[in-house]
Amino acid sequence: MAERSEWDLDDALAQTLRFLTLQRAPGGWTGQPPEWAGDYLFGGFVVAQALVAVSLDAPLGTRIHSMHAYFLRPVRMDAVVDYQISDLRQGRSFSTRRLQGTQGGKPVLEMTCSLTSDTDGGYVYDLPGSSTIPTIEHGTVEPGPPPWEAVRLGPSPASTEGVWESTHRMWFRVPRDLPDDANLHTALLGFASDWTGVGGRPRHLEGDTQGMVSLDHAVWFHRPARVDSWHFYDVHSLVNAGGRGLLRGVMRNPDGQVVASVAQEMLLAVV
Repeated sequence: MAERSEWDLDDALAQTLRFLTLQRAPGGWTGQPPEWAGDYLFGGFVVAQALVAVSLDAPLGTRIHSMHAYFLRPVRMDAVVDYQISDLRQGRSFSTRRLQGTQGGKPVLEMTCSLTSDTDGGYVYDLPGSSTIPTIEHGTVEPGPPPWEAVRLGPSPASTEGVWESTHRMWFRVPRDLPDDANLHTALLGFASDWTGVGGRPRHLEGDTQGMVSLDHAVWFHRPARVDSWHFYDVHSLVNAGGRGLLRGVMRNPDGQVVASVAQEMLLAVV
């Protein structure tokens, strides 16, 4: 197990849970930034807080099954974020919410979410994939963004044509028992969906994330999932063109079932 010299796990988890506990405000909710150092908030945290805001007023018995978001401005760490929520449609089976996140009166996030109740669709199908819990043979368990830990497997080997089937692979979890709150786990899964490393820049897989800025982000939550157990995230870069890149990702539970699908477009600046 890796040393946790960068942060204290229990303190980071407590801060994360406080961060995801929003305060009621006119027309929506207000969220506080976490207390650790930094100038700007990681996009996954913004997504997680926004998903909590939408779920707080969700119709009874429903859950968020999809979200589509645009990152409009970087979110600073020195001010609260206000989330205004409006109903776009309230149907018998599906409801749609619009969320706008603002900071200091300026929009920073635009998101739409669809909510529904899970039903029997007739039969269950998943594209086969990995279902092996990580062990030391798969890599070293190391700290990720607080309060996560991960086993990073890196990209898959390139083909003879120089193409990667996967540009970012990892197992991840929160290594503490979390409350039995399905909306909390969905929000934290939304956080992890933005944890793609350099997977969107396949010709720079040994580099860093400088010059990569998230533009828009979509997640489909197929099944309820508990992020305090291991999940596998497999990402591949589909295209880099016009100074932008698009990646797609699949998250699987320990049984190999797909729990979430991800698509993300990002700005790719030359560094």
